[in-house]
Amino acid sequence: MLPKQVVTHKTLLEGGSSSTKIKTMTINLSLFPTPFKKIYYVPTSEERKATTIDKPMMILTRAIAAYLGTNKFYYSCRTAEEFFGIKWQQTGDIHVINNKLSRTINLRDRIKRNSEKTNYRAKRISKILSLYGSMIVFHRGCVAGAKFKETPYGRFALKSQIKKDRKRFREKIYPLLL
Repeated sequence: MLPKQVVTHKTLLEGGSSSTKIKTMTINLSLFPTPFKKIYYVPTSEERKATTIDKPMMILTRAIAAYLGTNKFYYSCRTAEEFFGIKWQQTGDIHVINNKLSRTINLRDRIKRNSEKTNYRAKRISKILSLYGSMIVFHRGCVAGAKFKETPYGRFALKSQIKKDRKRFREKIYPLLL
């Protein structure tokens, strides 16, 4: 496995790894968890030692693509505003517009559960998961006619598209963690 890539459980099995080997790699944190089940990030040795990710937004984009099974999605609402510097206060909420599903993944609860545990591995996992944000909100909508800017970190809606998306989806604002 090459570092700095997102892999799924299925591709690891197809590559010749057994389920027990995959479990061992996740326990040893040779594979970092992502917000999605059975999707992992292969860190570099420096990232593994420091328990951090150099570019978490880029890794999250790849993990979302693996989760959805397609690259047809873009970031909008508060996420795009934070990326372009329209809003400066970060909320940690990631808003993804896609064709497939509408769902909210609450990372805040997973981070809190792991940080309350006493073992070292759980504390490291809570630190890794906190790099991805606190909530991932998927909005089902049409991606075909959307106006967005392609960046190495993913596709981000333009200001005019953000206004349309806010009208189409009622953006939920969650209280910040203190």
